[in-house]
Amino acid sequence: MTIHFYTFSNAQGGSSRQRAFRVVDELRARGLEVMIHEPPVLSISRTHWPKKFTLILQVIRSLFSIKKGDIIYLQRTVSNKYFFVIMVAYIWFFRRKMTFDFDDPVWLHSYLKTKVFTQLADTVITCSHAQAEWARQFNKNVHVIHIALDFAAYKKFTKDYSAASNPVVVGWVGTGPEHLYNLQNLAGVFEELLKKSPAPFKFVLIGALKSQKVYEVFQKIPGLKVEFIDALDWNNPESVPREIQKFDIGVVPHRSDGEWNKAKTSFKVLEYMACGVATIASAFGEMPYIIKDSTEGYIADTKDEWVEKLQKLLLDKELRAQFGHNGQVRVREEYCFDAIVPRLMEIFKTLERVPNR
Repeated sequence: MTIHFYTFSNAQGGSSRQRAFRVVDELRARGLEVMIHEPPVLSISRTHWPKKFTLILQVIRSLFSIKKGDIIYLQRTVSNKYFFVIMVAYIWFFRRKMTFDFDDPVWLHSYLKTKVFTQLADTVITCSHAQAEWARQFNKNVHVIHIALDFAAYKKFTKDYSAASNPVVVGWVGTGPEHLYNLQNLAGVFEELLKKSPAPFKFVLIGALKSQKVYEVFQKIPGLKVEFIDALDWNNPESVPREIQKFDIGVVPHRSDGEWNKAKTSFKVLEYMACGVATIASAFGEMPYIIKDSTEGYIADTKDEWVEKLQKLLLDKELRAQFGHNGQVRVREEYCFDAIVPRLMEIFKTLERVPNR
């Protein structure tokens, strides 16, 4: 049995890097036969004719390598109509086994393609409980398997709370311009905190990407110490945890309204927790399932709640250390590759025993 991965993007994209390319490495390390096929669907969509035709032919040729008993793994492949038609026709006529994986509520942008792949799939894998609830309308065999990380790579950069921090470092990592609205909400929290005169703190924002709009959100706050890191080497597995280790508190402000946000999750939360950094996140999507509030971190809903809980963490180093330790244990037990890949392997073994359609 060979598992054939078709991906949303190349390894530069965060979703495909963690959800496909890194998973493939882990599966191969455990002895499974796995292939990643080119091109990713995003490349097909972004390529103009006539070069697009070459990529479409490449997809068609790859199908000849799939044998009866193999498994096709579609990782969020809903962004191109040509790939969609080719794959639906192939699965329908050749009756191949297929797993469909998506890690965002992509049906809001590509309803028909998401629905059809969900219906055709022998197994559906989602990243959150809300996504699974949607998928179960069209398929009974749905599993919630969260995006995972290499725990050992992050544990190397475990936060040491025994060292004094003055000021306390509050940190955020991500793609700043894409989260402008969420960061604006955080700016309001900082303004209130500075009025209350808690322990002195500094805000470090990683991923500003030289965006003047992102800079202005925080530069205009009187008295706020802020440092912008425009970019890191995202492909270097140590670059992000090395910076997170410098945080005392990791924050994930996020809108909780709208169907997209209610079904979404966040990888950065796991990154903070894996480094043993105390974490506070907005009450959106999968967060209440990942963080046990007041045990492994804080979940905050309103602005007042954000101010109250962030102030507690700023003033209490022992609380930060406790949350950091508990969160790290949670990631090790449930959200790392060593915990999640065996679940995937069991799904594949079960699927292997199912007769072809």
